Amino acid sequence: MSENTQKPFTIMVAIDGSETSMRAAEYAIAMRKNTKNKETQLIGITIIDLGRLSYSFFVTAPSYGSKELEEKRQEAKVWLNQVDQLSKENHIPNFKSEIVEDVVSRIGGAIVNYAEKEKVDLIVIGTRGRSGLKKMLIGSVASDVLHYAHCPVMIVK
Repeated sequence: MSENTQKPFTIMVAIDGSETSMRAAEYAIAMRKNTKNKETQLIGITIIDLGRLSYSFFVTAPSYGSKELEEKRQEAKVWLNQVDQLSKENHIPNFKSEIVEDVVSRIGGAIVNYAEKEKVDLIVIGTRGRSGLKKMLIGSVASDVLHYAHCPVMIVK
């Protein structure tokens, strides 16, 4: 494959609004900023698990939305806008963000599925620090992504 036809490198960062996910976004932006390939794409993704919404969401017609779902969407937009602003401050062009709404059994699985669909080359994800025995383990979402991703995963604490 010639250099002109190669797919640009893609970094994806998973955002859930937590301090560690925002720190993961900072790392992803720094990696994108320091890359020599200016075609490298940065994607921010947030998963809204429709299965965790209240029962009333399913009783009303989901196509019309619900107050709870709309609140989740607005919250996700705020998080992704923060990352977009940070990327602009670091002169990162073409930041792509996506809110994925799905009934998922595991958030990590939804992240991995999106990464595979978009042919992501690196996933950056945050995990909370733990104490005691739990300190040896990472969070379940980060663990799922780490174990099932088709590409390298960077875990940020």
